[in-house]
Amino acid sequence: MNERTPANRAQADYWTTEGGPSWVRHERMYERMLAPFDDALLAAVNPTDRTTVLDIGCGFGATSLAFAARGATVRGVDLSPPMIDRARQRAGTATVDFAVADVQTDDLGGPHDAVISRFGVMFFDDPVQAFTNMASATAPGGRLAFVCWQPMEANPWMTLPSQVVRGLLDEPPPAPSGPMPGPNPFAFGDADHVRTILDAAGWNPIDIASCTPTIDMGGDDGVAGAVAQALNGSAVKLLLAAGDESVRA
Repeated sequence: MNERTPANRAQADYWTTEGGPSWVRHERMYERMLAPFDDALLAAVNPTDRTTVLDIGCGFGATSLAFAARGATVRGVDLSPPMIDRARQRAGTATVDFAVADVQTDDLGGPHDAVISRFGVMFFDDPVQAFTNMASATAPGGRLAFVCWQPMEANPWMTLPSQVVRGLLDEPPPAPSGPMPGPNPFAFGDADHVRTILDAAGWNPIDIASCTPTIDMGGDDGVAGAVAQALNGSAVKLLLAAGDESVRA
């Protein structure tokens, strides 16, 4: 694998030591929450048994396996070795190949008929370079389809728990306002920013549509499950670090 920039190295370290293991531990919770977005990707690409697909930031493989179940041959890549290990465990005999890879710099194989991603494209140090590399791995006439979070204020599953924790802290840190700089879950919340990146990387024409399914937090575990999921979120973890154990309780 090529030498990474400091930001990519930070992302790789996080998804290897903290983020990846946490997502694998709470796999059922996250899969239930994000499953509706797989439906949106499947509708956008409409894969067949002849479709070859590259899944960017594939995580523990749920989206890759959803496409394989529709007949596609899928290559899933992610920075996180723990998540790729789990994806391989889940794959069984499915027509999916999983690999640890840096999308900005590594050979992505191909040419693929379609490139997809479920919340895996917001963490690049150089997004233009990453999307250019994806384009080089795509067959002529191939498609790119991904889902990313809208601005934080449009995502109460994230903002409401943070507001609750802030209200319990004696001196809460300043709340973020406007687009958050650098690699982060909401880095693609501005549609014009996304268009600029995709255009610079050679992806045209560009169509951006709002996708707003209901987020299921807690599922069968009800309020207790929703609280557990909220406490596992990175933004809430950062806030809890500013308090003591009584705040978490």
